[in-house]
Amino acid sequence: MSEIVYKGITLEGEAVELSVRCSKIINRKKIDFDPDLPYLFPVLVDLQHNGALGTAYNNLREDSSEDLHKIAEHLIKNGVGRCLATFTTSPYDNLNKAAKALNKILNEDSFLNKLFFGIFHEGVFISPKEGWRGGHAPEYILEPDWEEFCKLQENSGDRVKMLNIAPEEKSAIEFIKKASETGVCIALGHCNPDTETIKAATDAGASIVTHFGNGAAPAIHRFQNPFWGFLDNSKLALGLIGDGFHLPPEVVRVALKCKGLDKCFFVSDANIYSGCKAGIYKRFGGLDCVIKENGFIHVVGQEILAGAWFQNNHSVEFLVNEVGIELNDAWKLCSTIPARLIGIELPMLNVGEEASFVQAKFENQKLKLQFTVLNGQKYSA
Repeated sequence: MSEIVYKGITLEGEAVELSVRCSKIINRKKIDFDPDLPYLFPVLVDLQHNGALGTAYNNLREDSSEDLHKIAEHLIKNGVGRCLATFTTSPYDNLNKAAKALNKILNEDSFLNKLFFGIFHEGVFISPKEGWRGGHAPEYILEPDWEEFCKLQENSGDRVKMLNIAPEEKSAIEFIKKASETGVCIALGHCNPDTETIKAATDAGASIVTHFGNGAAPAIHRFQNPFWGFLDNSKLALGLIGDGFHLPPEVVRVALKCKGLDKCFFVSDANIYSGCKAGIYKRFGGLDCVIKENGFIHVVGQEILAGAWFQNNHSVEFLVNEVGIELNDAWKLCSTIPARLIGIELPMLNVGEEASFVQAKFENQKLKLQFTVLNGQKYSA
C-alpha cells in the first residue's frame, strides 16, 4: 500500500508533515510554519455517550452490529475516535443482556472494539429523588448492589471502565471501595451528598464528577448542595457537558479556575436520538423527550434536560466561542485530558504509532472538521 502524506499544525503548535502507510505513521518531519495549514489533532474522546440515531447502548442485542457501525460512522465523522458506551437506567436484566451483546459484538469486530473501548455504567445506582435523578425512569433505580454489578461486569467481559453512583445511598461507600479496588473509575453524579459524604466517597476511591452542574434538581439550597463540595474536593475531576445548553459559560469558567485545566474534561452526553430530526421521541428506560430545531433536548413537559443532540466536537466550539479559551486547550479538554483521566493511551502524531487523528480548521467561529483518520482509514466529515 502506498503512503499518504498529511500536513498540518499539531496540538503543540508545530508544523509537520506526516507519512502514513496502512495503519501506522511511518515518518514525521518538521516543515515551515504556515498559518493557512490545517490542524492535525489527536482524535476526540467521549466518556459519556448514550447512543445516537435512535440506538441506545442499554438496549443492544446480539444483532445490533449494524446499528453500532452506523453510530461509529457518525462519531468518526464528528472527530471522535474513542468512546465509552454509556448504560443509562433501565431494567437491570436488560442491562445484563445489553452488556453480553456488546461484549460479543466487540469481540468479533476489531474496528468497533477499538472505538468503543469500554462501558460507562451511568444509571441505576443513582438518587431516586425527583430532580436529582434527571431524566432517568424512577422505577428502574436501585440501591447500590455489588453482586448485581459483578454479574453485569462479567457479562460485559470486564468492559465497565467507569461507574456512576450516588454516594449518599445505602451501602454506596462500601460499593465504591470495592469497585475502585478492581480498577473501575468511580464517578459521582445524579446525587445530592453533603460535603462529608463526598469526602468519604473520594477517600474510598471516587475520582470523577459526572456532568457537573447537571443531573440536579432545578431549585436547590444556596449552600446545602453538592456543587460546593465537588468544587472544593481536590481529588475530584469534573466532567462537563459542552453542548451550550447544559451549562452557561460562566459556570464553566469557574469550574476551570477552581480545578485547573487538567482536572476538567468535556463529554457530549449524547442522547440516543442525537443526530435525529426535531420531534418527540420515546426513550427506553428514560422519560420521553423533545428535540428542538436548535438541538436543545428536554423531558416532555419539564425543564429537565435529557442528554444532548451534538457530539463532542461541538464542545470544542463552545469552549472557544463562549468560554473564551484557546483552541488547543479546548481540544485537550475533549481529547487528551479525558483519555488520561480514564487511563487509556491515545495515539499521538509520532512515528510508529497508530495513524488516528483529525484534520480541521477553525474559521469564522466555526470548527470545520475536514476528515478523521482512524487506524489509517480516512473518513470525510
